[in-house]
Amino acid sequence: MKALRVCNCMLLCVSSVAVLGCNKADNAVVTQQIHVTACVATPDSVSVRDMDPVIWIPDVDYLVTFTATITPSGPVVPVSTNPFTIKAGTTVPQIMHGPSNCSTAGCYYKYSLTKFKNGVPESFRCIDPGIRIVP
Repeated sequence: MKALRVCNCMLLCVSSVAVLGCNKADNAVVTQQIHVTACVATPDSVSVRDMDPVIWIPDVDYLVTFTATITPSGPVVPVSTNPFTIKAGTTVPQIMHGPSNCSTAGCYYKYSLTKFKNGVPESFRCIDPGIRIVP
């Protein structure tokens, strides 16, 4: 009888640890990387969770400009500074923040890339990729 109680307690402890371990894995921060080469972002579109960082790795300096979007009770752009500059040779993360009530498909934010030439943004904007923020 005592051995049965010990086995039950051990089983309960193992189950609790397994459940807690799964919850911690779900809350882990995942940093997405976007490589920008010759005005093309790869991958073209990324999905991140709210408050996860994104790192742009450019070949030259670019201006990143998010297009204002109407989202259900959320910010019109997912970054605190819009537009912002990404410099070649740097990997500064930008925290992505979207509304808390996005659908399971997420909220999509489009952005454009503008290449710098002699320290001034060119008038030509590159292709329009985007970032999906999922709950």
